[in-house]
Order: sequence, then structure tokens, then C-alpha cells
Amino acid sequence: MIYNLLIVDDERRIVNGLYEQFLDWNQGDLGVYRAYSALEALRILSTTKMDIVLTDIHMPGMSGIEMQKEIMKLWPRCQVIFLTGYSDFEYVQTAMRDGGLDYILKVEGDEPILAAVSKAIKLLQKEVVSEQLLDRAKQQLQAANSLIQKEYLNSLLQGELSPKSIDQDRFDDMNIPLTAEDAALVVIGRIDRWPAHIGPSDQSLFMYAIQNVAREYLSTLRSISFSMKPSHLVLLIQPAAKNRKLETEDWDKCLAFVRGMMPDIQETCKNLLRLPISLAISSSSCAWADMATQHLRLERLFQQGLGHGQEMLLTDLKPQEPSSSLLQGLTKQDIALRLRTIKQLESGLMGGQMEKFNELYHDVSDTARILQASPAHYPFVVEIQYALAAMFLAYINHWSLLDTVSEAMDTGLLLRGGSFRSWDEADVYYSRLSAILFRQRTDDQKDRTQKILMDVNQFIDDHLAEDLSLETLAAHVYLHPTYLSRLYKQITGVRISDYLKDKRLSKAKDLLANPRLKIHEVALHVGFESAHYFTKVFKKEMLITPQEYRDRL
Repeated sequence: MIYNLLIVDDERRIVNGLYEQFLDWNQGDLGVYRAYSALEALRILSTTKMDIVLTDIHMPGMSGIEMQKEIMKLWPRCQVIFLTGYSDFEYVQTAMRDGGLDYILKVEGDEPILAAVSKAIKLLQKEVVSEQLLDRAKQQLQAANSLIQKEYLNSLLQGELSPKSIDQDRFDDMNIPLTAEDAALVVIGRIDRWPAHIGPSDQSLFMYAIQNVAREYLSTLRSISFSMKPSHLVLLIQPAAKNRKLETEDWDKCLAFVRGMMPDIQETCKNLLRLPISLAISSSSCAWADMATQHLRLERLFQQGLGHGQEMLLTDLKPQEPSSSLLQGLTKQDIALRLRTIKQLESGLMGGQMEKFNELYHDVSDTARILQASPAHYPFVVEIQYALAAMFLAYINHWSLLDTVSEAMDTGLLLRGGSFRSWDEADVYYSRLSAILFRQRTDDQKDRTQKILMDVNQFIDDHLAEDLSLETLAAHVYLHPTYLSRLYKQITGVRISDYLKDKRLSKAKDLLANPRLKIHEVALHVGFESAHYFTKVFKKEMLITPQEYRDRL
């Protein structure tokens, strides 16, 4: 991780000396900045996050202690180290009481300063995993727990979770009071009509009130409730018995109790909350892996309706209607869930997640291949073809890729809604199309990345004599400095600072061949502010001084 260090002092000699010292520091990646007054430092701090500030206490205009208070407002985690020429205990006491990390007398030399910055970096690294942050995260997790539960269980009932995602550890982490090893009973509820006096802003409050009513009536069982979508409620229920294997008798009692309580819940909501609700109860417990199919079957009961279609109490008495049985055990609910997978396919395609996309597409393709074996179910295959055509066309339009794709394959079938003669023909077409689109995306990403790196390198080449900070380079290509640094290292294998140093030294060697240029002039031409620092860096890398190099030439 890159940490930003700002050096502040009204004595330019001290600032420049420390600046050069930290530029050449090998203890970790540092972005080094400098300022010659507190006001100049605050201008830098207002736009750039600083992790460590090394500052003089006594400066004209604004002292280091006054500046520290402003730093804490901008960057509370910043570690402030004070430099002072005074051994005045009162100043030091004030600085440390206000949150200073350390203080160093200027007469002590460079070693204590380097040690203090190293200490600051270790503290910053430790703070990331400190117990305080973990405790805060736990508190936030508890506050957001109901939302996390809802998102997880919604994904479960939408058929978006793999069996591996359903385990007791996850249940415990999210405080779901159910057992992952046991099946569960599913109940869904629907508010049939919202009274005129309940506006949209109050509806979530009334949904919560209904959940409380259900929880109260089912308090002798283990249950969890959540809203699946506006006006719709889901309850997942298990017998109270825990830490032992549930027997058939447990489930019989549980189901009988739930059925007995449903009319009371319905009546209470009508009388106390003035809300007419319908409820549908599964006829038996359901394994977690089959929960999405079960939920869809109960929703279908609502859609079919009875009587006036309000305040219904329904049960799917038959586990599976004969009319819904399809090839290889697929039910209409299974098909509906797999058609929903196309929505997830769209997410994988837009997000560039090729592995996720291919896995989901394989499921869709298997479903279509099963269905096409029966002429009676071929309309489902056509529905899949049209859904895929719409998805791919939306992606192509979004990225303006029609001309590009048309060069690689015939897009006429896609524009006509994907009317293929068979699923096998459609499968070949869509598999090839998805491969082209992912390859195009990968190539575009590589091209954009290479262009950015080339822009950075060119900017360095053209501005070697200037102060090329990481902030300056990142602003040139519109990236965050930390991300640019990481991206550059990932792609090139070297740090930007190393590339910059190599370029400066290479240019310096060329200029040293010109005897009319003095050593300090060469240093300025390649971005070193002082001949001393230039000589130091040159000798470290080349093992000889610039003058010795010139003499050899």
C-alpha cells in the first residue's frame, strides 16, 4: 500500500533535504510531498489525502500545532510528527495531547525522523485490522443485519444461490434462527389492497407490523420473515426442537399449528391494521435447495386466485399437479426459474464475468435442449431464444458494437429476434456470439490499459525536468494515484518511480556527454533540484559519480 507523506517547514533547506531522503527511502512505497508553510500545506491537504505529516512546530503565520487541528478535520487517521528546535516541554505537551504521534528535536539528525515515520506506517497498517475497527464493523453489521438477511433470502428464493451458499455458518453469521441441515415450511403473504390513507412512505412500516403479528402468533416455533417485494411477505418456519434430528411427528405438529394460526394472523391484520391479506402455505416442509421452486408454486396459487381474489387462505395440497409434469422431472416452476436465469446472464455479460456467464448459459442451454424434445413444450424454447436475442442486442447497442460484431458473424438472425429452426442451431450461434463479445471486451480493456500506460510514459518523457509526483501523473490520465501505481506495477512489473528514475538517469547520461553543461545544469534538466541529490542517486545506481562518468566519456 502507498502512504502519502507531507514535509512542512519554513526552512527550505530542511524540507528539501528530508524530501530527497524519503524519495530514496527503501522501507516501503511513499508518495512524498513538501510545503514551505502551513498555509501551503493546507492547500495540498485540501485535495490530497495524507497519511503522515512531518511538520515544524514553530512557523510564521500558522504554527504546526494549529495546523494539526485542521489536519484532523480533513484526515482524522493522519499521523502527525513534530519537528522542533526547542526542547520546550509546554509546546511538546500541547502537541502530543492534541493527537501528535511523536516529536523530534532537529538537532537529533535524520535517524530519529526515519524511525518516527517507520513507526507511523506500522501504526497505520495495524489500525486497518485493529480490534476497534472490527468492533465497529460488528456493530454496523448488526444494524444492517435485517437488510443482509433479506438480500440473502431473496437470492435464495429467486434461485440465485448455489447449494454451497446454504450452510449453517452463513445462517449463524446473519443471525438467521433456522437450521441449514433441516427443511423449512414456506408461507407467503400478500397485502390485497392498500387503504387510501396509507401512502407509499408508510407501507414499509405496515409491512413490518404484519411481520410482528406473524412472529407473535408463531413464537413457539423458529421462524424468520421478510418482504420479498412491495406488498409481498415470506415466512420460513421450522419446529422449535433444535440440536436434534427432526422427526415426522415434529413436522406434522408444526404444519398443523401453522395452519391453525394463519386465520388468526389474517383476522388480526384486518381488525387491528385494517389490511386485507392473503396467505398461501406449503403442504409440507421443503429442502433449501428446492425453496425457490416451492416459492414459485405458492405465488402461482395467488395468480390463479379464488372467489374475489382477496383474503385467501391457500395450500398447495398436491405436491405436483399432473398437468405440470414435464420431461426429465422438470416442472413449470423449474422452467420459470431457469428463465429467470437469463436475467443473471445479463448481469454476467454486462459485468464481464465470463466464467459466471458460461456456467449460467450452460444451465439455460440444458433446459432448452430438454424442452425441444417435446413439441408440446417447444414454445418455451422459443421464449428462451427471444429472451437471449433481446439480452445480446441490448448489450451490443449499449456498447455500439453492431458494426464490429457484424464483421465477425451474421447479425441478421439476432436482429430478427433469434428465430432459429432448432435449439442446437441457436446454441451454436449464441455460444459463438458470447465468445466474440467477451474477447472484444478483453481486447478493449487491454487496449485502454496499454494506452494509459503509454500516455504516462510519454508524459514522463516530455516533462522530465518537472516535479513529476504520482498525483500529477494520475491526474494526467484521470485515475486515482493509488490505483495508477498498482496498475502500472501489475502490467509492467516495475514501479512508476523506478521508471521515472531510470528515464532521468538515462537522459542525464546523454547530457553528461555535452561538456558545456555543468553538473548542476544536467541535474536541473532531468528534474533533480540539487546537484547533491543528483550525484547521490547517480552514484547509487551507476556506482560512479556524474563527474567520473563524464571523465570516462
